[in-house]
Amino acid sequence: MNKNYSIIIIILLFLNSCGYSPIYTNNSDKKFNIELINFEGDRDINTAIKYNLKRYSNNNNGEKIFIKTSSSYTKSAGTKNLAGDANNYNLSATATFEISFGEIKKTYKFSESSTINDIKNQLDENIYETNIKKNFALLFSDRLIFQLTRLK
Repeated sequence: MNKNYSIIIIILLFLNSCGYSPIYTNNSDKKFNIELINFEGDRDINTAIKYNLKRYSNNNNGEKIFIKTSSSYTKSAGTKNLAGDANNYNLSATATFEISFGEIKKTYKFSESSTINDIKNQLDENIYETNIKKNFALLFSDRLIFQLTRLK
């Protein structure tokens, strides 16, 4: 019985000090001096992009990175039934970022699309569509941060 306890304790000690740490807990190497200048286009996407970029903002690092953002969002009927009602919708979003960093000026354009089925409850469909917009914005801001890390 004592042998079992000692084996369990040894295993716990090895697993406790194996060096595991979550990937996204410490983003200290991805801090930028970001200044968000202008947002045009879809308000929901722009708000989510602004929120996501503020996570990476640090006002103490050297030269500022100026960002202008333009986004667009479209929802179109995919397929229709015999009565003419839409069975599914095609959602697509595009974000264009104009970056100014010292002498460097770059433009990045990202786009995403998704298809959703028609939901009979309009409120549920609006909530689902808003969540998809937030996910699009998260993808756009993560791609931009990746490009900014390559730029620096």
